[in-house]
Amino acid sequence: MFATGSGAFYIAVSLGVVAAALGLTWVVLRFTPLEPPFDFGAVDALIGIVYGVLLAILVLFASQHYTATLDHADQEATALNDVYKSAGTLQPAVRDTLRHEVVCYAREKIAFEWPVLRKSSGAGSPVVFARTRQLNQTVEKVARANPDSLIVSTLFESNLKRGEARQLMLEDSRPQLPLPLWFVVLIGIGIIVFLLAIRYWREPAHLVVVLVMSLLLLLSMVGALAELDRPFAPTIGLQPRAMDSVLTNVVQSSSSAASVLRPCTPL
Repeated sequence: MFATGSGAFYIAVSLGVVAAALGLTWVVLRFTPLEPPFDFGAVDALIGIVYGVLLAILVLFASQHYTATLDHADQEATALNDVYKSAGTLQPAVRDTLRHEVVCYAREKIAFEWPVLRKSSGAGSPVVFARTRQLNQTVEKVARANPDSLIVSTLFESNLKRGEARQLMLEDSRPQLPLPLWFVVLIGIGIIVFLLAIRYWREPAHLVVVLVMSLLLLLSMVGALAELDRPFAPTIGLQPRAMDSVLTNVVQSSSSAASVLRPCTPL
């Protein structure tokens, strides 16, 4: 839950920044001749507008990252389903071999690669890498044996799209927001808390109210931003629904083909 880069991680860091800002406020008021009340109206307005625009842009960017990842997951599942369908016109032995590999790919994608994607490292499952190589070899062998077949050409193109979508998903699993932007977000929280604290320091009740209200909003934004930037992370992470759907359809359409649905042998 508190993994580096997670929403909980950045919320905890933000709370540390808040504590530092409150400490700085105490130091300023204790060891400098400054005395409240202070009028930071223009500064507050400027910082509020700039910081609000920054957060809006970052949340939009992270949302687009999340949506793109969902699209790539759907594209991979759709392309895999197309491979399965295109294999239907091949010779029975080749057809069943290829379809079995499609079934194994879907099973291994869900069982082995999805947990790896949740780590947000950009890595994939060695099991799925091995299955991908086997699937590619089978498709290429079929394509070489039938160079003029339109159906085989569709099969080949579908497999290419599957591989491209999977590669994009691996890249999507990594957070896209650079650390300097996170630094700006956290510094912004510190500045806002400092300005609020130094204004209301002599009015504890008002200080508590404005800090609680402000931090509820800011910390919620920080947490949502971090989680959206890790599309496969456990909190709001994507589920392999598209691949599950493909596997379900394949199983239902292959109910009489035991060779297609037999257990998968590790490669």
